[in-house]
Amino acid sequence: MRRIYVEWPQPSKALMLCFPAFFILSFLLAALKLPFWAVLIPITLAGVSAFSLGFCIFRDIKNTATTWSRLYRESKNIAPDGFTIADVPTIKGMGFMYMLMGAMFVASSLWTVFTTAR
Repeated sequence: MRRIYVEWPQPSKALMLCFPAFFILSFLLAALKLPFWAVLIPITLAGVSAFSLGFCIFRDIKNTATTWSRLYRESKNIAPDGFTIADVPTIKGMGFMYMLMGAMFVASSLWTVFTTAR
């Protein structure tokens, strides 16, 4: 993971750190006994960052998926033309799953806000 963080291009590098940071922030805000809607804001932002990271991977923005595949091949000593489960189309599929996960985070937090509003 450290090597991926070091060698990934900038939008993906920042978005990779935003998801866990916002997620942990939501627990800290809940521990501080803030209002319920204030706790959901970081969860929504975590979903937006996961969706954005997935979009960068899925669309291979600045060669994000290509870099991930290359780093995996180098770490496992696989030839560049050799078969691996972490080829670029598979990693792009993982990016699409990140997009779905981020959309579910956003949708569930917004659903919670609108259904619990008084």
